[in-house]
Amino acid sequence: MDWTLEVVPVPVTDVDRAIAFYAGQLGFALDLDTTLDERTRFAQLTPPGSGCSIMVSTGMVDMAPGAQRGLQLVVADVRAAHRMLVEAGVENSGVTVAGREGSRPATDGDALDNVGFVRFSDPDGNEWAVQQISARGAGPGTVTHDLSVTRLLDAPPEQAWLAWSDGDHVRRWWGPVGFTSPSAEMDFRVGGTSLVCMRAPAEYGGQDMYNSWTYREITPPERIEFVLHFVDADGKPLDESSIPPGVPREVRHVVTLRPADSGRTELTVSEFGYGTAEARDISRAGLEQCLDKMETVFRR
Repeated sequence: MDWTLEVVPVPVTDVDRAIAFYAGQLGFALDLDTTLDERTRFAQLTPPGSGCSIMVSTGMVDMAPGAQRGLQLVVADVRAAHRMLVEAGVENSGVTVAGREGSRPATDGDALDNVGFVRFSDPDGNEWAVQQISARGAGPGTVTHDLSVTRLLDAPPEQAWLAWSDGDHVRRWWGPVGFTSPSAEMDFRVGGTSLVCMRAPAEYGGQDMYNSWTYREITPPERIEFVLHFVDADGKPLDESSIPPGVPREVRHVVTLRPADSGRTELTVSEFGYGTAEARDISRAGLEQCLDKMETVFRR
């Protein structure tokens, strides 16, 4: 039997102020907002990518506003989360590294997986921690490795969105340095599946390689979630032996776009489920080269 955590209560003094903070500044989705009587009101909000929501309320729980402690969010890149908090105007601790002797400010050379944090509080004083986890257990004896890469694009989110939704744009950046994309057949809708081709340079054999992207969530121009499969030219899944070691048959991707200063867009791409750190790092290198090309596409 599965036991799924659904809602965590967060007591506040002013539901409108809490909604402005969690939805307006942090980007949580407002699922519902209900007033029961003149004393009792609650709103449910869900962090992006989370299966669990929070309930901000007055008159609902026997807790003083601001009394909630130990709330924790998990991200693949805590430095990117810190930048988002700063841009949203949320006071925070800065990125810190946790160790046996306590926490210290992070430095550029620190490995942050599992030990990197940034902390903040809501307007009532309810305390949150954001932790970087890019490797976690996926079952007995199993560990998966995740990654996240962020780029700043010289285009507003509505234009940067085309890099993921329009086939002509996709073909201009898909594939690492030296690779090209001769085709991108887009079916950009929830439940749809796009088929994209990547062609290796002649010195690497010149072969065509195909991936399909099956969309789980599309929220223009903010968020895309899709599952990448390794397929043939007809979109049929490849057999296990054709997939690199440590790479799952299905690679979950989450793409987020946030407005940045000067009309630009902060783009973050996260990938989940690699079986080895080596496979994750190889994929990260390829993704970084793809996004370098995307930066060039939108360079002013």
